Amino acid sequence: MRTTSRLAVLAVVAALTAAGCSSEADSGEGGPVKVGISTTLTGALGESGTVGKNGVELAIKDLNADGGVLESEVSLVTQDDGLDPAKGGENARSMIVEDDVKAIFGPVASSVAASEEAVAEEYQVPIFFFSANSAALLNDTYTDYAFQVVPNTVMEPRAIAAYLSKKSKGKTIRIGTFAPDYSFGHDSVDGFLAALDDLDVDYKVVSQQFPALDDPNIGPALNDLVAAKPDYVYNAQYGNDLVTFTKQAAQFNFFDKTTLIGMFGVSELKALGDAVPAGTVAFNRGPFWAFDDADGFVKRYKKEYGELPSEWALLAYTAVQSWAQGVEEAGEFGGEPVSSALSGATVSTIRGDITFRECDHQADVSEFVGELAAEPHPQYGVPLWKPGTKFEAEFDTISEPC
Repeated sequence: MRTTSRLAVLAVVAALTAAGCSSEADSGEGGPVKVGISTTLTGALGESGTVGKNGVELAIKDLNADGGVLESEVSLVTQDDGLDPAKGGENARSMIVEDDVKAIFGPVASSVAASEEAVAEEYQVPIFFFSANSAALLNDTYTDYAFQVVPNTVMEPRAIAAYLSKKSKGKTIRIGTFAPDYSFGHDSVDGFLAALDDLDVDYKVVSQQFPALDDPNIGPALNDLVAAKPDYVYNAQYGNDLVTFTKQAAQFNFFDKTTLIGMFGVSELKALGDAVPAGTVAFNRGPFWAFDDADGFVKRYKKEYGELPSEWALLAYTAVQSWAQGVEEAGEFGGEPVSSALSGATVSTIRGDITFRECDHQADVSEFVGELAAEPHPQYGVPLWKPGTKFEAEFDTISEPC
């Protein structure tokens, strides 16, 4: 990994520590420091949570191999939220009060994230969202201590709408939507349709379906969707739910006349195998193949966990990088100094440099869109995207102004 992408800016540690220490407990005296992750590790979203945890673990391992943060070794406290907002809040509280964690990472679901965010605000502990991406987290429930390193539910659908605007070429298109029935699903669909309006895309919504999260019985909703004969279906599902949809949709001959738009990452594509629908439009928040500096991370992750990293692992890794550089800049581990140091700051990550806006702490990150390939990638053994189809929607074209 290049020196510019190291987790800690060690050259300025001594000066910043001398200038910024507020207490012996928070300044970093070489003793161990804990951070926490409360995320979904079981059930339908368990895989997404687990690979995110893996990304946090690997980042911490790399941190410690590089001398730690402020010369302190970092350790991780892990708890399972069971996809329960109340449990997520309880976990966050116990990690802060009982384990004295200096930062929290996660979780998968935005509903759980909102609960954890409230606890982080109460105790003034920085919290970093790398999977949960509801725009409400940094708007409706804004706190100085929350940061988001992932495109939110405004940015992501705007990127897809921009791609679709190019593909439709002014023709009227029939749109269907399929999304989980909770805040993320509804926010994502609303953002997608609003973006189509903003881009003057000529479209007609012919079907909208909102199955419950982790609902295996999607046959009736899928039947209604297919009967509506949409040209494109925007699907805001992910993980096992998206795999289930894709397999069942094939049984309805869905892909004969309809183009699916879905959040396909390495995990979903590996699970589908030969059933990957070539030509499907895929969007991804952090495809490792899109970043020049991620090659070393991919190799280390595969060696550590025996598989390629999904976007959740890569995004989690950059969340830890962001926290570590905030600590180094602040010269201590205290929540208020670290949060202040990161507000408006630019940090170096395996995704390149990213900046946290002062107004809401949203990172200036891009969304990526491409079309699924028919054959496995020669280097990675999994069907990724067709060569030449990658579309990178830049931050300044997909985010709301402050």
